[in-house]
Amino acid sequence: MTIYFLPNERRVNWLARLAGGYNLFIPVKAGNGVHWQRFEKEQVDLDALALKEIRAAEPIKSFLFSPRERVALFPEPLEEPADGKPALLFGVKGCDLRGLAVHQKMFLEGEFADPFYSKRLKETVLIGADCPEPKDSCFCNLVGLKPYTVDGVDLVLSVIDEGWLVEVVSERGAKLIEGENWQPAAERQISKRDAQRQQAEGVLQQRNPKPLNPNLPQVIAERTNDEKFWAEAAKDCVECFGCLMTCPTCFCFLLYDQAKGDKVERTKVWDACYMAMYARVGGGANPRAKFIKRFINRFHCKFMHGKNQHGFYFCSGCGRCFTACMGKIDIRNIIGRL
Repeated sequence: MTIYFLPNERRVNWLARLAGGYNLFIPVKAGNGVHWQRFEKEQVDLDALALKEIRAAEPIKSFLFSPRERVALFPEPLEEPADGKPALLFGVKGCDLRGLAVHQKMFLEGEFADPFYSKRLKETVLIGADCPEPKDSCFCNLVGLKPYTVDGVDLVLSVIDEGWLVEVVSERGAKLIEGENWQPAAERQISKRDAQRQQAEGVLQQRNPKPLNPNLPQVIAERTNDEKFWAEAAKDCVECFGCLMTCPTCFCFLLYDQAKGDKVERTKVWDACYMAMYARVGGGANPRAKFIKRFINRFHCKFMHGKNQHGFYFCSGCGRCFTACMGKIDIRNIIGRL
């Protein structure tokens, strides 16, 4: 694939052109973190653009898997939302793409496909960005990922001192650079990018040198009833659910019906497997009434079922669960002991 180079002085013009055709969202530095923000040319501060930093505090799943949405109406049919400009997420990290991979398995490849998720995914353009400066909380290398991506997006962007390198991945991505006088990147520029990627991989390897147990799914299954182990792992949990709400791969949802006048509407909201009522069924039975059972279930989902049924861990190694955790539980320490 051809890699193109965009000099620093032309970055704003390209972003402004993209914003003309898309609802463009960019990661920006704010306070002590990085957050998604809608691009407005009049307000843009390229110094705040956070392309070299790690993923934003918020996973990108919120753009596709809405935290709350109305999904049905009775007796009248639900009106189709008016088509607007498609979304463009600029600077998506590889760890967030693991979340998309999980959601595509859950929402699109089963017996029933989620039409709401499918529509949003089709209408969302993704520009990936390298992650050259991993933080202590990052462990994507342990779950089979790298601090950069080569697929699963429309363009891949790498930041070097003199500008941006852009690699076209899809036909949709090729259209994003039409109309600009893009020049093929020089070999020395590509070498800079490759050196940055190699350095980032080295940092991750240094911080997370011990690989996961190659038989992790089997070991988790065998330790399921070892309540002493799990109680020790969960002793600092205060059930704030921060780990689940910030997780890019979590996909649980709840449907509820609500009467409004002579109509009934059905709403879908995010659910979380740590919640006490998560597994309760009609009649009141709850197979996971004890919190420790729900705590273990999270490890079943992310490190056992996902690997056994789909061939990859349902964990991205983004570290949001650790940074959001009020008890500072580091999931690496738990799975590293298995």
